[in-house]
Amino acid sequence: MNSYINHFRPIFEVRAAALWLAAIAVLPFSGMPYWWAFVLVALLALLLRSTQVWRALKFRMAISTKWLTTLDVQKLLSIQQRMRTEVNSMYLGIGYEWTQKHSQIAHDIMRMPSTDIPGMPKWLSKTRTGRKLEDVIESIFAPDDSIRDRMPQGSSWLHGLEPKKGLVPFHYKAMGGHTLVGGTTGAGKTRTYEVISTQVIHLGDVLIIVDPRNDAEWKRRVEKECARAGRKFLYFNQAKPSGSIRLNPIENWSQPSEIPSRIAQLMEEGPFRDFAFLFIDRAVKGELYIGDKPTLRSILKYAQSGITTLLDKALDRYFRLNGLEDWETQVATELTKLGQKPGASRVDGMVALYNSRFAVFDKGHETIDGLIATHVHDREHYMRIIASALPLLQMLATGETGLMLAPKVDDFEDEREIWDIDKIIKQKAVLYMGLDSLSNSIVQKAIASMILSDVAAVCGSIYNFYDAPPEVVLIIDEIAEAINEQVIQVLNKGRGAGFKAFVAFQARADLEARLGNAAKMLQVLGNLNNQIVLRLEDSDTAKWFSEKVGETAIRNLVTSSSTSTGSEAHIGEFTGGVSRSLQLEKVPLIPTDLIHRLPNLQYFMRISGGAVYQGRIPILQG
Repeated sequence: MNSYINHFRPIFEVRAAALWLAAIAVLPFSGMPYWWAFVLVALLALLLRSTQVWRALKFRMAISTKWLTTLDVQKLLSIQQRMRTEVNSMYLGIGYEWTQKHSQIAHDIMRMPSTDIPGMPKWLSKTRTGRKLEDVIESIFAPDDSIRDRMPQGSSWLHGLEPKKGLVPFHYKAMGGHTLVGGTTGAGKTRTYEVISTQVIHLGDVLIIVDPRNDAEWKRRVEKECARAGRKFLYFNQAKPSGSIRLNPIENWSQPSEIPSRIAQLMEEGPFRDFAFLFIDRAVKGELYIGDKPTLRSILKYAQSGITTLLDKALDRYFRLNGLEDWETQVATELTKLGQKPGASRVDGMVALYNSRFAVFDKGHETIDGLIATHVHDREHYMRIIASALPLLQMLATGETGLMLAPKVDDFEDEREIWDIDKIIKQKAVLYMGLDSLSNSIVQKAIASMILSDVAAVCGSIYNFYDAPPEVVLIIDEIAEAINEQVIQVLNKGRGAGFKAFVAFQARADLEARLGNAAKMLQVLGNLNNQIVLRLEDSDTAKWFSEKVGETAIRNLVTSSSTSTGSEAHIGEFTGGVSRSLQLEKVPLIPTDLIHRLPNLQYFMRISGGAVYQGRIPILQG
């Protein structure tokens, strides 16, 4: 442990420096022999004391002024290239490794009244001349590429606790463990993502961004960097169809049951969801059996009007594959037998033929059996059950939204490109999904959930079948708006498929409310091995991060004094004493109060159980 240093005592070295300076001025006129030797000694002493004064002033200026870092994109890329070559890491701003030393100073400051924290003399700002002098002094001590924050929030002294700052590294190897970005509104999450996404784009990795708030500045930055790097930029926004691509969210799957699962998971849990899954699953398998491609539009059609047409086509194919070339004649015979039943149709005759010739001998087909079960199900009961899924399907599969999510490949008048997640990854494109959740949250959450399910399906395919998986960076802002079971699987198994996920939230409670229980929330958090935490208002989340970082020991200087006089002593006689002692105290390495006090764009970062950093995100320019 480092020795205890009181950073807030008066700067006594100023007096010593002034005396040595006076000695240097007087000695040449003193008439002393070898006065020049004494001047040299005085110069060395003055240099030593001046250095001590400079360090004290620099520390106090650093903790008393809030700065913002600006960084040109070309300089960022130069830094990134150097860091990738030297330490195989990404650049995450300017900062330092947070250790016991910084925790010690932080606790010392937190015990002090805010008015006692030394800084710029207050009299400077009371006059115009003083304010100009204040600006000059600040410019001398200002960090490189920095501007003063004129509308500061949080505690200015946090970033100034370490005078020797450097480039904060975020190692690519650690990124495979996935990363949480936490912060309240306006703390700097989006600017953090700008720095990360800019580097990912120029690195050449696939980038998929899901932004429920559709941040215009972030979108412009991603589009601009794609143009600069010569990358394919894709923009999807259901609220802006003319400028959006078309994106099929059920294009990729390994099992047909994945398609109804993606739809059913958007509904509330219960028996109606289970029945809706069952009926949609039967329709999807029926489409695949006859050679059609399931889309949201076709699923809506069969949910609304029933599967009679689909069953007709499926039985037609089945009869032909099983050598019944004259099946229509035999169906007519079956219809004659069914003539007494009201409402008997051609499909009923086909079903009767299928049952008598195949099903009864256990030679049927499970897909057709499922379709027949739906066909003979009570129509009124079927409509009550499927009614819970119809509004959702109606929103996703009709109108302009339907054209974007269930694109018609034969619609040559629509010139918008058709993409899916597998195609995006194979072509190493960059996808920015702006979801505009403020104006239409229900539809946007459904779209995000289905697209992320498609991401999970492609992730599983890469994990199972690719020998050299591509590098894919997935960024999800406001994870509570889009998380589902498939996203949890991406976080759990995505590392083997080359996926690096960044997810953001404002509070743990958002996740718990979305997932329904604390166990699921902890499962998600357990898969986020790295944490980048900006200012938080939620105490529960701040406490969770503080506990993840761990504890340390600090030293407290305790001073006590006493005086006493004896009953028979002379009036001038007394005894007294002063004692000082250092006591150890176990405290959090990063107290929750510090997380609440972080200024905008400043963060604490914990890397996979290793180092802890305090840093500041730059504002990109150019």
